Amino acid sequence: MKIFFDVNIVLELAIKKMENPEANLFILDQIEAGKIVPFITTGIVQTTSYFLLKYLKYQKTKEVLETLIPNFEFLEGKKTHVFNALKMNLPDIEDAIFYQIALENHMDAILTSDKNFLKLSKPYLPILSPVDLADWIKIK
Repeated sequence: MKIFFDVNIVLELAIKKMENPEANLFILDQIEAGKIVPFITTGIVQTTSYFLLKYLKYQKTKEVLETLIPNFEFLEGKKTHVFNALKMNLPDIEDAIFYQIALENHMDAILTSDKNFLKLSKPYLPILSPVDLADWIKIK
């Protein structure tokens, strides 16, 4: 199952401050078991490192990223993703770009804890909270 991880989920994993620890731990177990293939972009790494550096020293930020990043596959955005995202007329352009990247790369779902991003969920591209993803996996 190919899952695109939004930046807020990556940050939660990086700082180990999880809104739903049981669901997140279940998802991590699914990644380790090879049932979930997690995807991010370099932009997500950049945003994550920016926020980590606000709270952690440089060396600790590097250590966290070096531990976290090997678990992910990388997708990259294109100009068409940005233009298509802008046509969506969403207030959060970053979410719209991630949506376009996930859509083009045939992700099975997007994982986020962003309540506004969750509202964009469609049958052909579900946008799920950690709890919803854990439930979805258990049903499949």
